[in-house]
Amino acid sequence: MIVDASLVIDAVADPGPRGHAARAALLTQPAAEALVAPGHFAFEVMSGLRAAANRPDHPLVEADLPAALADAEAFEIDIEATPWGDVHRAWELAQASLCYADAVYVAAAERHHTALLTTDSRIERSGAPMTCPIMTVVPE
Repeated sequence: MIVDASLVIDAVADPGPRGHAARAALLTQPAAEALVAPGHFAFEVMSGLRAAANRPDHPLVEADLPAALADAEAFEIDIEATPWGDVHRAWELAQASLCYADAVYVAAAERHHTALLTTDSRIERSGAPMTCPIMTVVPE
């Protein structure tokens, strides 16, 4: 299963229903199916957590960032190098309205013949010609 940064950011930084749904999705994946992310994942997680901590109304604050990163690491997501084939596929997908970062997640899921697990509903709605399932986690 490929996971994206939005899912993990929500899991570690959102104490509400969105975060609860993200944590549940990560923790209920079958142990036999590894959680995998492309190379830019860690940078997106760091950037997203920093952005959350900089929002005045967000419960995550600067002092929480090291613990939030440790919580993200605890999900044991295997971060793999992004092969050039995924870059080229992401370029194709981005021409159909996906942003490049999201397109790399989709390309990785296609290459692994698995689903992309995300909380970003824009990916599924993008209309890009994806050949992998998109599992968008939403709060109940």
